[in-house]
Parts: sequence; structure tokens; C-alpha cells
Amino acid sequence: MQKPTLGRIVHYRGKQGYQAARAAIVTATEETLDPRGVEAGHVPALTDDTHVHLWVYSPGDSGGFAEYNVAPGRPDDPLTQATAANIPPGTWCWPPRI
Repeated sequence: MQKPTLGRIVHYRGKQGYQAARAAIVTATEETLDPRGVEAGHVPALTDDTHVHLWVYSPGDSGGFAEYNVAPGRPDDPLTQATAANIPPGTWCWPPRI
């Protein structure tokens, strides 16, 4: 799996409601997260180098929301390309190649 990097666009599957697919941007990775902010309690830690913090874009009035320590999603069938429609709720994946 390609390692996530700061500023990359990913797809996120919501963990509540209709679990809708949303566009999101990576706002922190293990490499970019300031440990002082984690120690001070201002930002949650990341579990490993595949987990990310995201800003999830929403078509509603709020415009979006933050999600923290989000794991990559994988479909049940390992031969199937991950999409926001087939990953578990509350996870991210790379946009499909067109």
C-alpha cells in the first residue's frame, strides 16, 4: 500500500448515517504530526504510519468536519480495488484510478 502523505486527497466512508462517500484531505500523518501537540492534548496521536487525520468535505452547510486517527479501509475481497463503497465505515482509501 502506498504511504499516505500530507495534503493528499483520499476518499472517506462515513461512520454514521448513510455512511456516504466523501472527499477528504490528509491533514496529518505520523511524519508530520507535532509530538508537542499530542503531548499537550491538543491533537490525538496516530496509531501507525497508515492512519491519518482528515478534513472531510461535506455538501452540507458546515462544509466539512475533522476525523482523527482514521485507518485505511480494505474490501473483504483482497483482489477487489478499494473504493468508498466497499470499505468499512469510518475508513479511508485512495481514489480509484481512471
